[in-house]
Amino acid sequence: MKIYKSYTINSFAFGFVRNHINFHSAQNAVYCFGSLLKTIIFCSLTKRYLENGIERLKELARFSVPDADTVHRRIKRKSFDEILGEFFKVQNAIILWLRKARKLPRSITVFIDEHDIRWFGKKENVYIVKNAKLKGTSSCFRYITINTVVNDYRICLYALPVHSFSRKDKLVDRLLTEAEKQFRIRLVLFDRGFSKDSKVLKVVEKHGLKYLAPKPKDERIKRLIEGTDRIRLFYHPHYIFGKEEISTNLFFIPNGKQEKQIWENYHAFCTNIAIDESNMYALADSYGRRWNIENFYRDVQGNFMIRTKTAKPEVRLFFFLFSSVLYNLWYFVRGFVHIRAERWKDTVTDLLMGGRDIGYSPTYYGKISERLMKTPGW
Repeated sequence: MKIYKSYTINSFAFGFVRNHINFHSAQNAVYCFGSLLKTIIFCSLTKRYLENGIERLKELARFSVPDADTVHRRIKRKSFDEILGEFFKVQNAIILWLRKARKLPRSITVFIDEHDIRWFGKKENVYIVKNAKLKGTSSCFRYITINTVVNDYRICLYALPVHSFSRKDKLVDRLLTEAEKQFRIRLVLFDRGFSKDSKVLKVVEKHGLKYLAPKPKDERIKRLIEGTDRIRLFYHPHYIFGKEEISTNLFFIPNGKQEKQIWENYHAFCTNIAIDESNMYALADSYGRRWNIENFYRDVQGNFMIRTKTAKPEVRLFFFLFSSVLYNLWYFVRGFVHIRAERWKDTVTDLLMGGRDIGYSPTYYGKISERLMKTPGW
């Protein structure tokens, strides 16, 4: 990756962020937008707390670096709606550019999942929720995301915070509504935590969409597996369950185990796609691509998640969404030049150390945009 190309593409990519995030700086503010943005990017890429990240940045940078209190104070001025609105604008800007460059299709498969970030303090607000399966604590901040994969380009389309009184069906409804503004959704995939909620399936059907998900094996489903011919693959159409009395199609695929309890030897799935023995394996294989959700969260947390001890939900949401944006920008750059996350973080850090702002003037930005649209890749 040539130095000029690294600088050009990275600066162009961060232009999507510059145009849509507001740090509420006064005209006479000591620290400009660029200084605040660079500081947050540096601490995110190096996975540091603001306090020690800023101390390190002051040793390296050739620009005025704000202190941690200043950064926290500017973010705390933002409301949930403002943070979410800015994130949607950044995502839409990236999506619209890719569509204009004919690098993104209109029809996609989406993956909906929840991501928990462990919390070790006391429960201080409704955005700290419970998860008994976490290690070291049962408390966490939770976010629900909708993702897609296009030509190995994985992006988080949208994300929402979850609180103690959130309803999954309402969150899923909003995520699908936002995604449908930009795409035609051909299939919705999610995990068993969603498929056990009949209200979620009703929402997906309200949108006129097809879904596929593993189904928790409750006693009814265990009895179905136990009482069915197990020599071959089998399915059970028009299975009614839940308060909404949703009708779904169940099918069962051998998982290779040889347990005494017969039901343990099968994967159970549910879908509103018409099924028979000719398409069950294909459907199960298509769900196997759901690993991209896990990669998204692992990459975000492992490479781009700024560390913080604050319980302020707005600040937490901003940091999570900002890390999602960095993840998307990494994949944006990878569309032109193959580069690993660690190497990309190095090139961006080098870019931050200079005294110049990241991003370009509107005129030069337009020229680079036209050139990149013609660049092979993707």
